[in-house]
Amino acid sequence: MSSPSEFKAYLSILGWPSGYAFDDRVEALVASVGMEYEKAVLEAKVDPPTVVGMVDSIISDEILRVLHKLGVLAVAIDEDVMSLYPVPEPVKRVVRFPDTHPTSFATDDNDEPAWTFTTDDIRLVVSGTARYTETNVDVERRSLGHYRFGSAASNMASQLTSGVRKTTTERTRTKEMLDIHLSIDGKPRLLRLTGQRTLIRSLEDADDRPSLLAPPDPIELLEPYIPGVRIDRGFAEFNPPERIRLKSGGSRHSSKKRTPEAFGFYSVWLAMVERALRGED
Repeated sequence: MSSPSEFKAYLSILGWPSGYAFDDRVEALVASVGMEYEKAVLEAKVDPPTVVGMVDSIISDEILRVLHKLGVLAVAIDEDVMSLYPVPEPVKRVVRFPDTHPTSFATDDNDEPAWTFTTDDIRLVVSGTARYTETNVDVERRSLGHYRFGSAASNMASQLTSGVRKTTTERTRTKEMLDIHLSIDGKPRLLRLTGQRTLIRSLEDADDRPSLLAPPDPIELLEPYIPGVRIDRGFAEFNPPERIRLKSGGSRHSSKKRTPEAFGFYSVWLAMVERALRGED
């Protein structure tokens, strides 16, 4: 069983006070967290919203008290609570029913029975482009053999020479990702659409083949029907926390901080931030 000191929280800065200088940011991190000055300088350079580090959950309320007293908008998202967030449900299509109030939608993943939800169930939409490296290894086998006849004493001897040459190529790919965070009967649920061919369409247009040269933007298809729902496109500017970057083998300034894993963290973290700001458990 884990001790209280082993529980961690993602300390997240959502906004600095108006007029705060860079040195004020650094001092706030040092005063509240006891962060080393050099690390505080690095974290203060990143504009919010950002995760500035991991803190012990048992003291997170005290850290937030200091930051709030300084006028800093901050929250601490417990790692263990975040890990309990529902895993994303991959769907290929979301169909919108026309002339429904509130607007109704149905999922389509080709494997499970369709189910419906409405605009009132949507809490947050997160959109972003993830990048990942695709590695291909080509193996070329070369073999050379010949027979050599020697003296009668040695009779016939054979000699076989073989070799393997491997060629590794890496190619950066992009993946469009769209998360729809729902609250169904008070419980969170997460839908994930991946790729430009995934669509959010009206029922009457559901079977039309999309253009491959100019695929429609799912956000443009969804936004008019979800007034008041936050649509976030901030993933491109987000700096994942260190442990998420390390999982992807990337650094803070590496393209690997835009991995699908980083997007998954960002999306759930943002949903937890929204819940914290609304005062939900």
